[in-house]
Amino acid sequence: MEKLANIRLGFSTGCLYKSGLNLIQCLDLLRSTSCRVVELGFVKFKDFLDGEFKNLTAQDFRDFDYVSFHAPVLNYGFNSETRDVFNWLSILNLIRPLDLIVFHPDTVEDFSIFLTQNFPFAFENMDKRKKSFKLPKSIQLLTLMFRNFKMVLDVNHAYTNDPSTALTVEFYEKLGDKVVQIHLSGYTGYHEPLFQNKQAEIIKSIQDTSVPIIVEGVLKPEELVLERNYILETLAGA
Repeated sequence: MEKLANIRLGFSTGCLYKSGLNLIQCLDLLRSTSCRVVELGFVKFKDFLDGEFKNLTAQDFRDFDYVSFHAPVLNYGFNSETRDVFNWLSILNLIRPLDLIVFHPDTVEDFSIFLTQNFPFAFENMDKRKKSFKLPKSIQLLTLMFRNFKMVLDVNHAYTNDPSTALTVEFYEKLGDKVVQIHLSGYTGYHEPLFQNKQAEIIKSIQDTSVPIIVEGVLKPEELVLERNYILETLAGA
């Protein structure tokens, strides 16, 4: 029980993208699971532009101890789209200081654009569909550019590249001290619920449960607690 008490588990709002709920309804529903960790998921640039998050107030984040933001996939560099994203993230960061902003590194055109930003950011490892940043050696190159480099370890992405979970082990061996957040979901082709797939090996590949764990599996509202319980029970027995 002590081990469970120290696990910081929560969901991405993207888990509920098929539910038809708006962002505030998603936050209310995720709050009802008693999870105090949440990620605002805006991976698609179109969803970011639609900008439901732009109407959020500090009250909408009540009861959440940790809030991260998954930034949209974009060709980040010295362009107007990047400026728009960074400006809005800075505004949101004033409403509720974000604990982390997550970026996909494979579409970044110029990493130096991040050197002048004041918000906390991290890059995550990519899945097998991508051409780069799938392996520790490519992620390690970023540590040479950023003095305080931070990484989000997506164990689903690592699993797509190596179902034996040996790749996840390698990430921990080479970059474990840089991992500040976990992305977790099942995998049979996308981001499936773990409680359905029973892919305990993906959950057990998480070596450090002291960092926030964000669940990204696509779920129905009534499945949130089932997913939460399965993950916690698996971690407790790991």
